[in-house]
Order: sequence, then structure tokens, then C-alpha cells
Amino acid sequence: VCEKVEAKGRTTYNEVADEIYSELKSMAHIGQGFDEKNIRRRVYDAFNVLIALRVIAKEKKEIRWMGLSNYRYEKIKKLEEVRKEHVNKIRNKKALLQEIEKQFDDLQNIMLRNQTLESSAENVNGIRLPFVLVKTSRKARVEIEISDDSKFAHFEFNGAPFTLHDDLSILEGIRRNSIGRAGRATLH
Repeated sequence: VCEKVEAKGRTTYNEVADEIYSELKSMAHIGQGFDEKNIRRRVYDAFNVLIALRVIAKEKKEIRWMGLSNYRYEKIKKLEEVRKEHVNKIRNKKALLQEIEKQFDDLQNIMLRNQTLESSAENVNGIRLPFVLVKTSRKARVEIEISDDSKFAHFEFNGAPFTLHDDLSILEGIRRNSIGRAGRATLH
């Protein structure tokens, strides 16, 4: 079926079915076992497969040859799109992993700092996690209420703007600041 449509370029279902039936009928040893209705059904099945594979296209009663390469091209194009999606996912996961590694290093540094401070007389200056830093204007009047179980805190700034920083952003700032100082020290 594929060869017939490819040779003609444009044809019809009936034309291909008739040709195939004639060829089978002319073959004495094969032609007797097939009836025309059965052959037409098989040609119709072949057309459906070729249409699904986009090797041929059906427009009303006309069948048009699209080519085998068209199907391969579309499949390759889809595979390239899937590959790009996977590459983007990997890139995002690498970035996330790098961020988690930085957070781990920051936490390790705080742990070492706290251990050093605990062994000295300055143990009151250790940093406990988790924590939140609240930044506001020096002129702001701040009222803080903390629940008995220390799970909830209510801050009132009397209309002054404020900023909340979580422990991870503070640790990142400390890391950047220490890297900046180390970089300046090596420049001099």
C-alpha cells in the first residue's frame, strides 16, 4: 500500500484497493484464498496506520503521499523538545543543589562558631537556629509580644516600614561579607 501511494503521489482508497486486488488475483497461488472484501478491509487498515504515522494524508477522498522522512523529522523534533525539557530540569536541580550546599556550609560555619564561643567565656554570643532578624528605622517604636510557649510573636511598628530576614538569608549575607573581606585582603 505504501509503495503504491508513494509511486502515485496522489490517489484514492478505491484505486489502491483495486490495484492490490488485481495483483493478488493474477497470482494463481495467492489470489484464490482472498476475497475482494477482505483485501479492501486490509488496505483500509494499512491506510489508517500510514495516516497515524503521518506517512500519508487523507483529504476527503484523496490520499496524498507525505513521505517517511516527515514522520522521522517530527519524531526527532519531539525528542529534541523532551531533551531540552530534561536539560532545563537538570540545570534547575543543579542550581538548587548548589544553593542547598551553600546553606549547609553556612550552617556548618555557624555550628563551628558556636562551638568555639561555647568553649570561651563569650558563649552568650552564640547564634541559635532558627531565627528571624527584624530591621526597621531607629526612630520606630517597636512593641513585641511573645506567646507563653514561644511559638508565636506579634510585632507592632506603629506604621514604620520594616523588613524580615530569615536565618538562611542572614547566613548567606555573612558568607558574602566574609568572602568580600577575604577578597579585599588578598588584593592588598
